[in-house]
Amino acid sequence: KGSSSGQVTVDVPAAAGTNTLSLPAETGNLLTSVTTGVCLGVTVATSTSTISTTNTSFTASGLQATVTPQTTGSKFLVMTSGGNVFPNNEQTEIHIIHYVNVGGAGAGAINNSNTKGIIRNGLVGGGEQKGMQSTCVFYDANTTSQLVFEPYFKSTNGSSTAYFNQSTVEVNLTVMEFAG
Repeated sequence: KGSSSGQVTVDVPAAAGTNTLSLPAETGNLLTSVTTGVCLGVTVATSTSTISTTNTSFTASGLQATVTPQTTGSKFLVMTSGGNVFPNNEQTEIHIIHYVNVGGAGAGAINNSNTKGIIRNGLVGGGEQKGMQSTCVFYDANTTSQLVFEPYFKSTNGSSTAYFNQSTVEVNLTVMEFAG
């Protein structure tokens, strides 16, 4: 039923008792507030490709998750897990860090370029030592522009190959958006 008061009332037919639902006279999204800490969405990217470098500068892994924040106050939990990370030389470390590209402006390191994961000693006693990665970082968006999250990695020894992943093993990038 309509009225000039700015409210619309919906009557429930054939129901016992009084069952009416009054909606506010608003346009757009009727849910105008979200409780802080509520998960607003999850984006997952996976790869089973071999990803490697001999570069001693941080190199894009190619594993990307794209998210458009629902609010400027959104917070993001960015996690990389799984995979098969290893250097092919025991004098090598692999450093892993998360980058974000905001609105196509170019990727920048999250948290002042602090390394989030280090894999050391790829060869022990002549045999490979491989490991699963698990890195995590929290990002405060302060924007509703599109965000592209991507782990970057590097080798500390340019004559040794650093593997971010090895084929047939799955590595995951998970991005969770939370209300700020």
